[in-house]
Amino acid sequence: MRQHAGRWAAFERAIDFVNRLGVPGDILEFGVFAGASLALLAFSHHCHPHRLPRRVVGFDSFNGLPATHDPHPVWHKGAFAVNEWWHPTLPIGARVTPDAVHDLFRECALPKPTVVDGAFIDTVPRVVPRDVTAAAVVHLDCDLYESTRDVLAGVAAGLQDGTMLLFDDWFLYHGNPSRGEARAFREFLEARPEWAAAHYKSYGVCANAFILYRV
Repeated sequence: MRQHAGRWAAFERAIDFVNRLGVPGDILEFGVFAGASLALLAFSHHCHPHRLPRRVVGFDSFNGLPATHDPHPVWHKGAFAVNEWWHPTLPIGARVTPDAVHDLFRECALPKPTVVDGAFIDTVPRVVPRDVTAAAVVHLDCDLYESTRDVLAGVAAGLQDGTMLLFDDWFLYHGNPSRGEARAFREFLEARPEWAAAHYKSYGVCANAFILYRV
């Protein structure tokens, strides 16, 4: 879990923030892979002394990264379709699936999460706001501009005053704000003048967190 240490601390701060300020809504992750970060989010929520009722919901196609018009500096199309690192329940080389995520949560004695299987552009607007009416914490581990754009557009109806947005891959394109997650978030805010964002904290190697607020 060493590679997740910075991320876990950021998750704990995010959960603490939305609980202390009473921000309503669920905990959402986009880009679940084998479930490690979703489990850390769930554990941070489960252990909070003043936790509010929240569901933990993960979205992923489980087919790896899609094609992109902006080549990723590290990963290629199809990356993350199979497990490539040590995992407590999934062997290296095994395909990632919703069942693998549920197995991990069972191994960690965590309540079963909701896992939504499919492309973001199809699943997110179908689930939000029909099933997920409000989002308190949104973890975007989407890597790519297009994927992040589709998630933000789909989750917009569930965003709250005080929603914490965690971008796992914010600085991956050498910090260029015109690429990747940073570009997608800038365009999202430009198209929605009712929202603005306060920078909260950078963490890990490439991640960045913001608090959304109504103007």
